[in-house]
Amino acid sequence: LELSNNDPEIEAPPSSVHDHLQGEVHDWMSTVSGNIAAASVVEFSDDETEAGPAMSYVERQADTIKKLSTEFKCCTCYDRFPRASMVTAKCGDRYCIDCMKGLFMRSTKDESLYPPRCCKQKIPLDLIARHMEPNELATFELAIMEYATQKKTYCSNPDCATFIVPDRIEPGTNRAVCPKCSAETCAICNHEFHAGSDCPDDPLLRQTRELAREMGWQTCNACHREVDLRSGCNHITCRCGAEFCYICGVRWKECTCATADLHRIEERAEEIVDRDAPNLLPQERRQRVDRVFAELQDRHECEHSRRFERVFYGAPRRGFRCEMCDARHHKYILRCRYCYVDVCEDCRRNRI
Repeated sequence: LELSNNDPEIEAPPSSVHDHLQGEVHDWMSTVSGNIAAASVVEFSDDETEAGPAMSYVERQADTIKKLSTEFKCCTCYDRFPRASMVTAKCGDRYCIDCMKGLFMRSTKDESLYPPRCCKQKIPLDLIARHMEPNELATFELAIMEYATQKKTYCSNPDCATFIVPDRIEPGTNRAVCPKCSAETCAICNHEFHAGSDCPDDPLLRQTRELAREMGWQTCNACHREVDLRSGCNHITCRCGAEFCYICGVRWKECTCATADLHRIEERAEEIVDRDAPNLLPQERRQRVDRVFAELQDRHECEHSRRFERVFYGAPRRGFRCEMCDARHHKYILRCRYCYVDVCEDCRRNRI
């Protein structure tokens, strides 16, 4: 730092003041330099225990064994298992190996469980694949192909009814050969293979369609199953996963139909009241039905997100009934606080 007397903007100080300032600046810079140098010194110590004792190999092994031997509760069967015998879904729920395998194998027979999921999050196959047998993996992969096929063909042999992959269907003749029993099936009508382009009339199928028309049932626009709506809103979610309007059959929210039928909502309100309080006096029952009916008019499209509570008391003699899988449970049931639907733990995790 240098002070100059030649700066025209300031008045030059006397020489005595100039010398005094130069000395103070020199002393100040020396002090700062010393502090920086002192702060730059890093002291090392030969004492390894200052940062805490290091774990020996034996101690690390013991710590690892302790962590692996810690048991956790399976969210499905409620048994306890060591960490190595469990898998964890993305939502944080822990499953034992058998329960997770069971979920994947059940999804091969129940399309409403496919894809396997927990808390609305898909469970990747890689999570459990190494614990599955080759035949189990093959069965699951075949189910993936079956669910992805729009026009499905099944073996015409009623004792077999195996899904026939599209690769086993001859393009020109629509002749499908079953890989299990070798029966030949027409890929158009799913009956025994026949020559010619016209498929024989199926009286049972015709009767089913006539009954569906008389009863007002709707046909799924994806898998062509017949669907009957007993109560609730017009939003239908088929077992195959397709969502459509019960009134017109068009994909959900792509039509101008009403989202709910008030008559069906009232029927649902009566079901809920009779389920939860079956012995009410007529006047009290009517009041409760009216209250639930008013609530359901605004809540019929419930997503059930974080709205379930456990109900332990008030179960009928046969136990609580899950309204999704019809299974009976005597310990408790999960009830949505918003729309009052009763579901079991498995359906709450894996179906909703």
